[in-house]
Amino acid sequence: MSYEIDQLKLSEQIISLAKKVSVTAGLYIFLTFIIVSFIYMVGLISLIGSPDEFIKLSNQTIAEEFIAANATEIMIVNMVASIVLHYFFGGIYGMIKKVNAQPYADLGSAFTTIFSKQGLKALNVIILIQIITTAISYYLELAGFGLVGLGISLLIQLLTYFAVPSIYISNFNITKSVNFSIQTVNQKPGFLFAFIAFTYLLSFIGILFFGIGIVLTLPLNYIVAYSLYTHITEQQS
Repeated sequence: MSYEIDQLKLSEQIISLAKKVSVTAGLYIFLTFIIVSFIYMVGLISLIGSPDEFIKLSNQTIAEEFIAANATEIMIVNMVASIVLHYFFGGIYGMIKKVNAQPYADLGSAFTTIFSKQGLKALNVIILIQIITTAISYYLELAGFGLVGLGISLLIQLLTYFAVPSIYISNFNITKSVNFSIQTVNQKPGFLFAFIAFTYLLSFIGILFFGIGIVLTLPLNYIVAYSLYTHITEQQS
């Protein structure tokens, strides 16, 4: 599974897709944040008991006591919110595929993508990855090895980077998508880590400028993943 990265060609593809899909994808991401924030608030309120008790968490002492007493439950709520977030974000791949066939993408293509058979397979992969990384981080944190847990979680995320794109783009099954991702990343781990990290850094910088981050930089993560995947698989066809 050897491949080479033509950085000029890859950059041109990323820029071309970004021009076509960034604004619509940014709106979709904004709507997704609203949905996930609602789910997260419902989860926290169900732990606390009532909205009035939730307001009391503005007191730092009460908040710290609540977190200490409900660490496991909060971890589960965070994990569920993360799963839903990653699942909905997968709809961006559907938008990108659509702009390759016509000049524009709409929000409907994103929802059609995630509520398909491919979306269900992607959801299973996301759940599997999130459970594994959350469990490792949680237990290593309890053992006093929080940084080790973080490192392992990042490694797992890197190794499975192409799992979800391969499902949406090539319709791989769950096992094949994970195996393909691991084998592909293992070919050029240093380059891919640096390239992906730089992409996430750009997104983080954009988040600091809320509007710019939502509309321009957050979709870049998925545009880059799509472009990298197609750039690599085209060499193997």
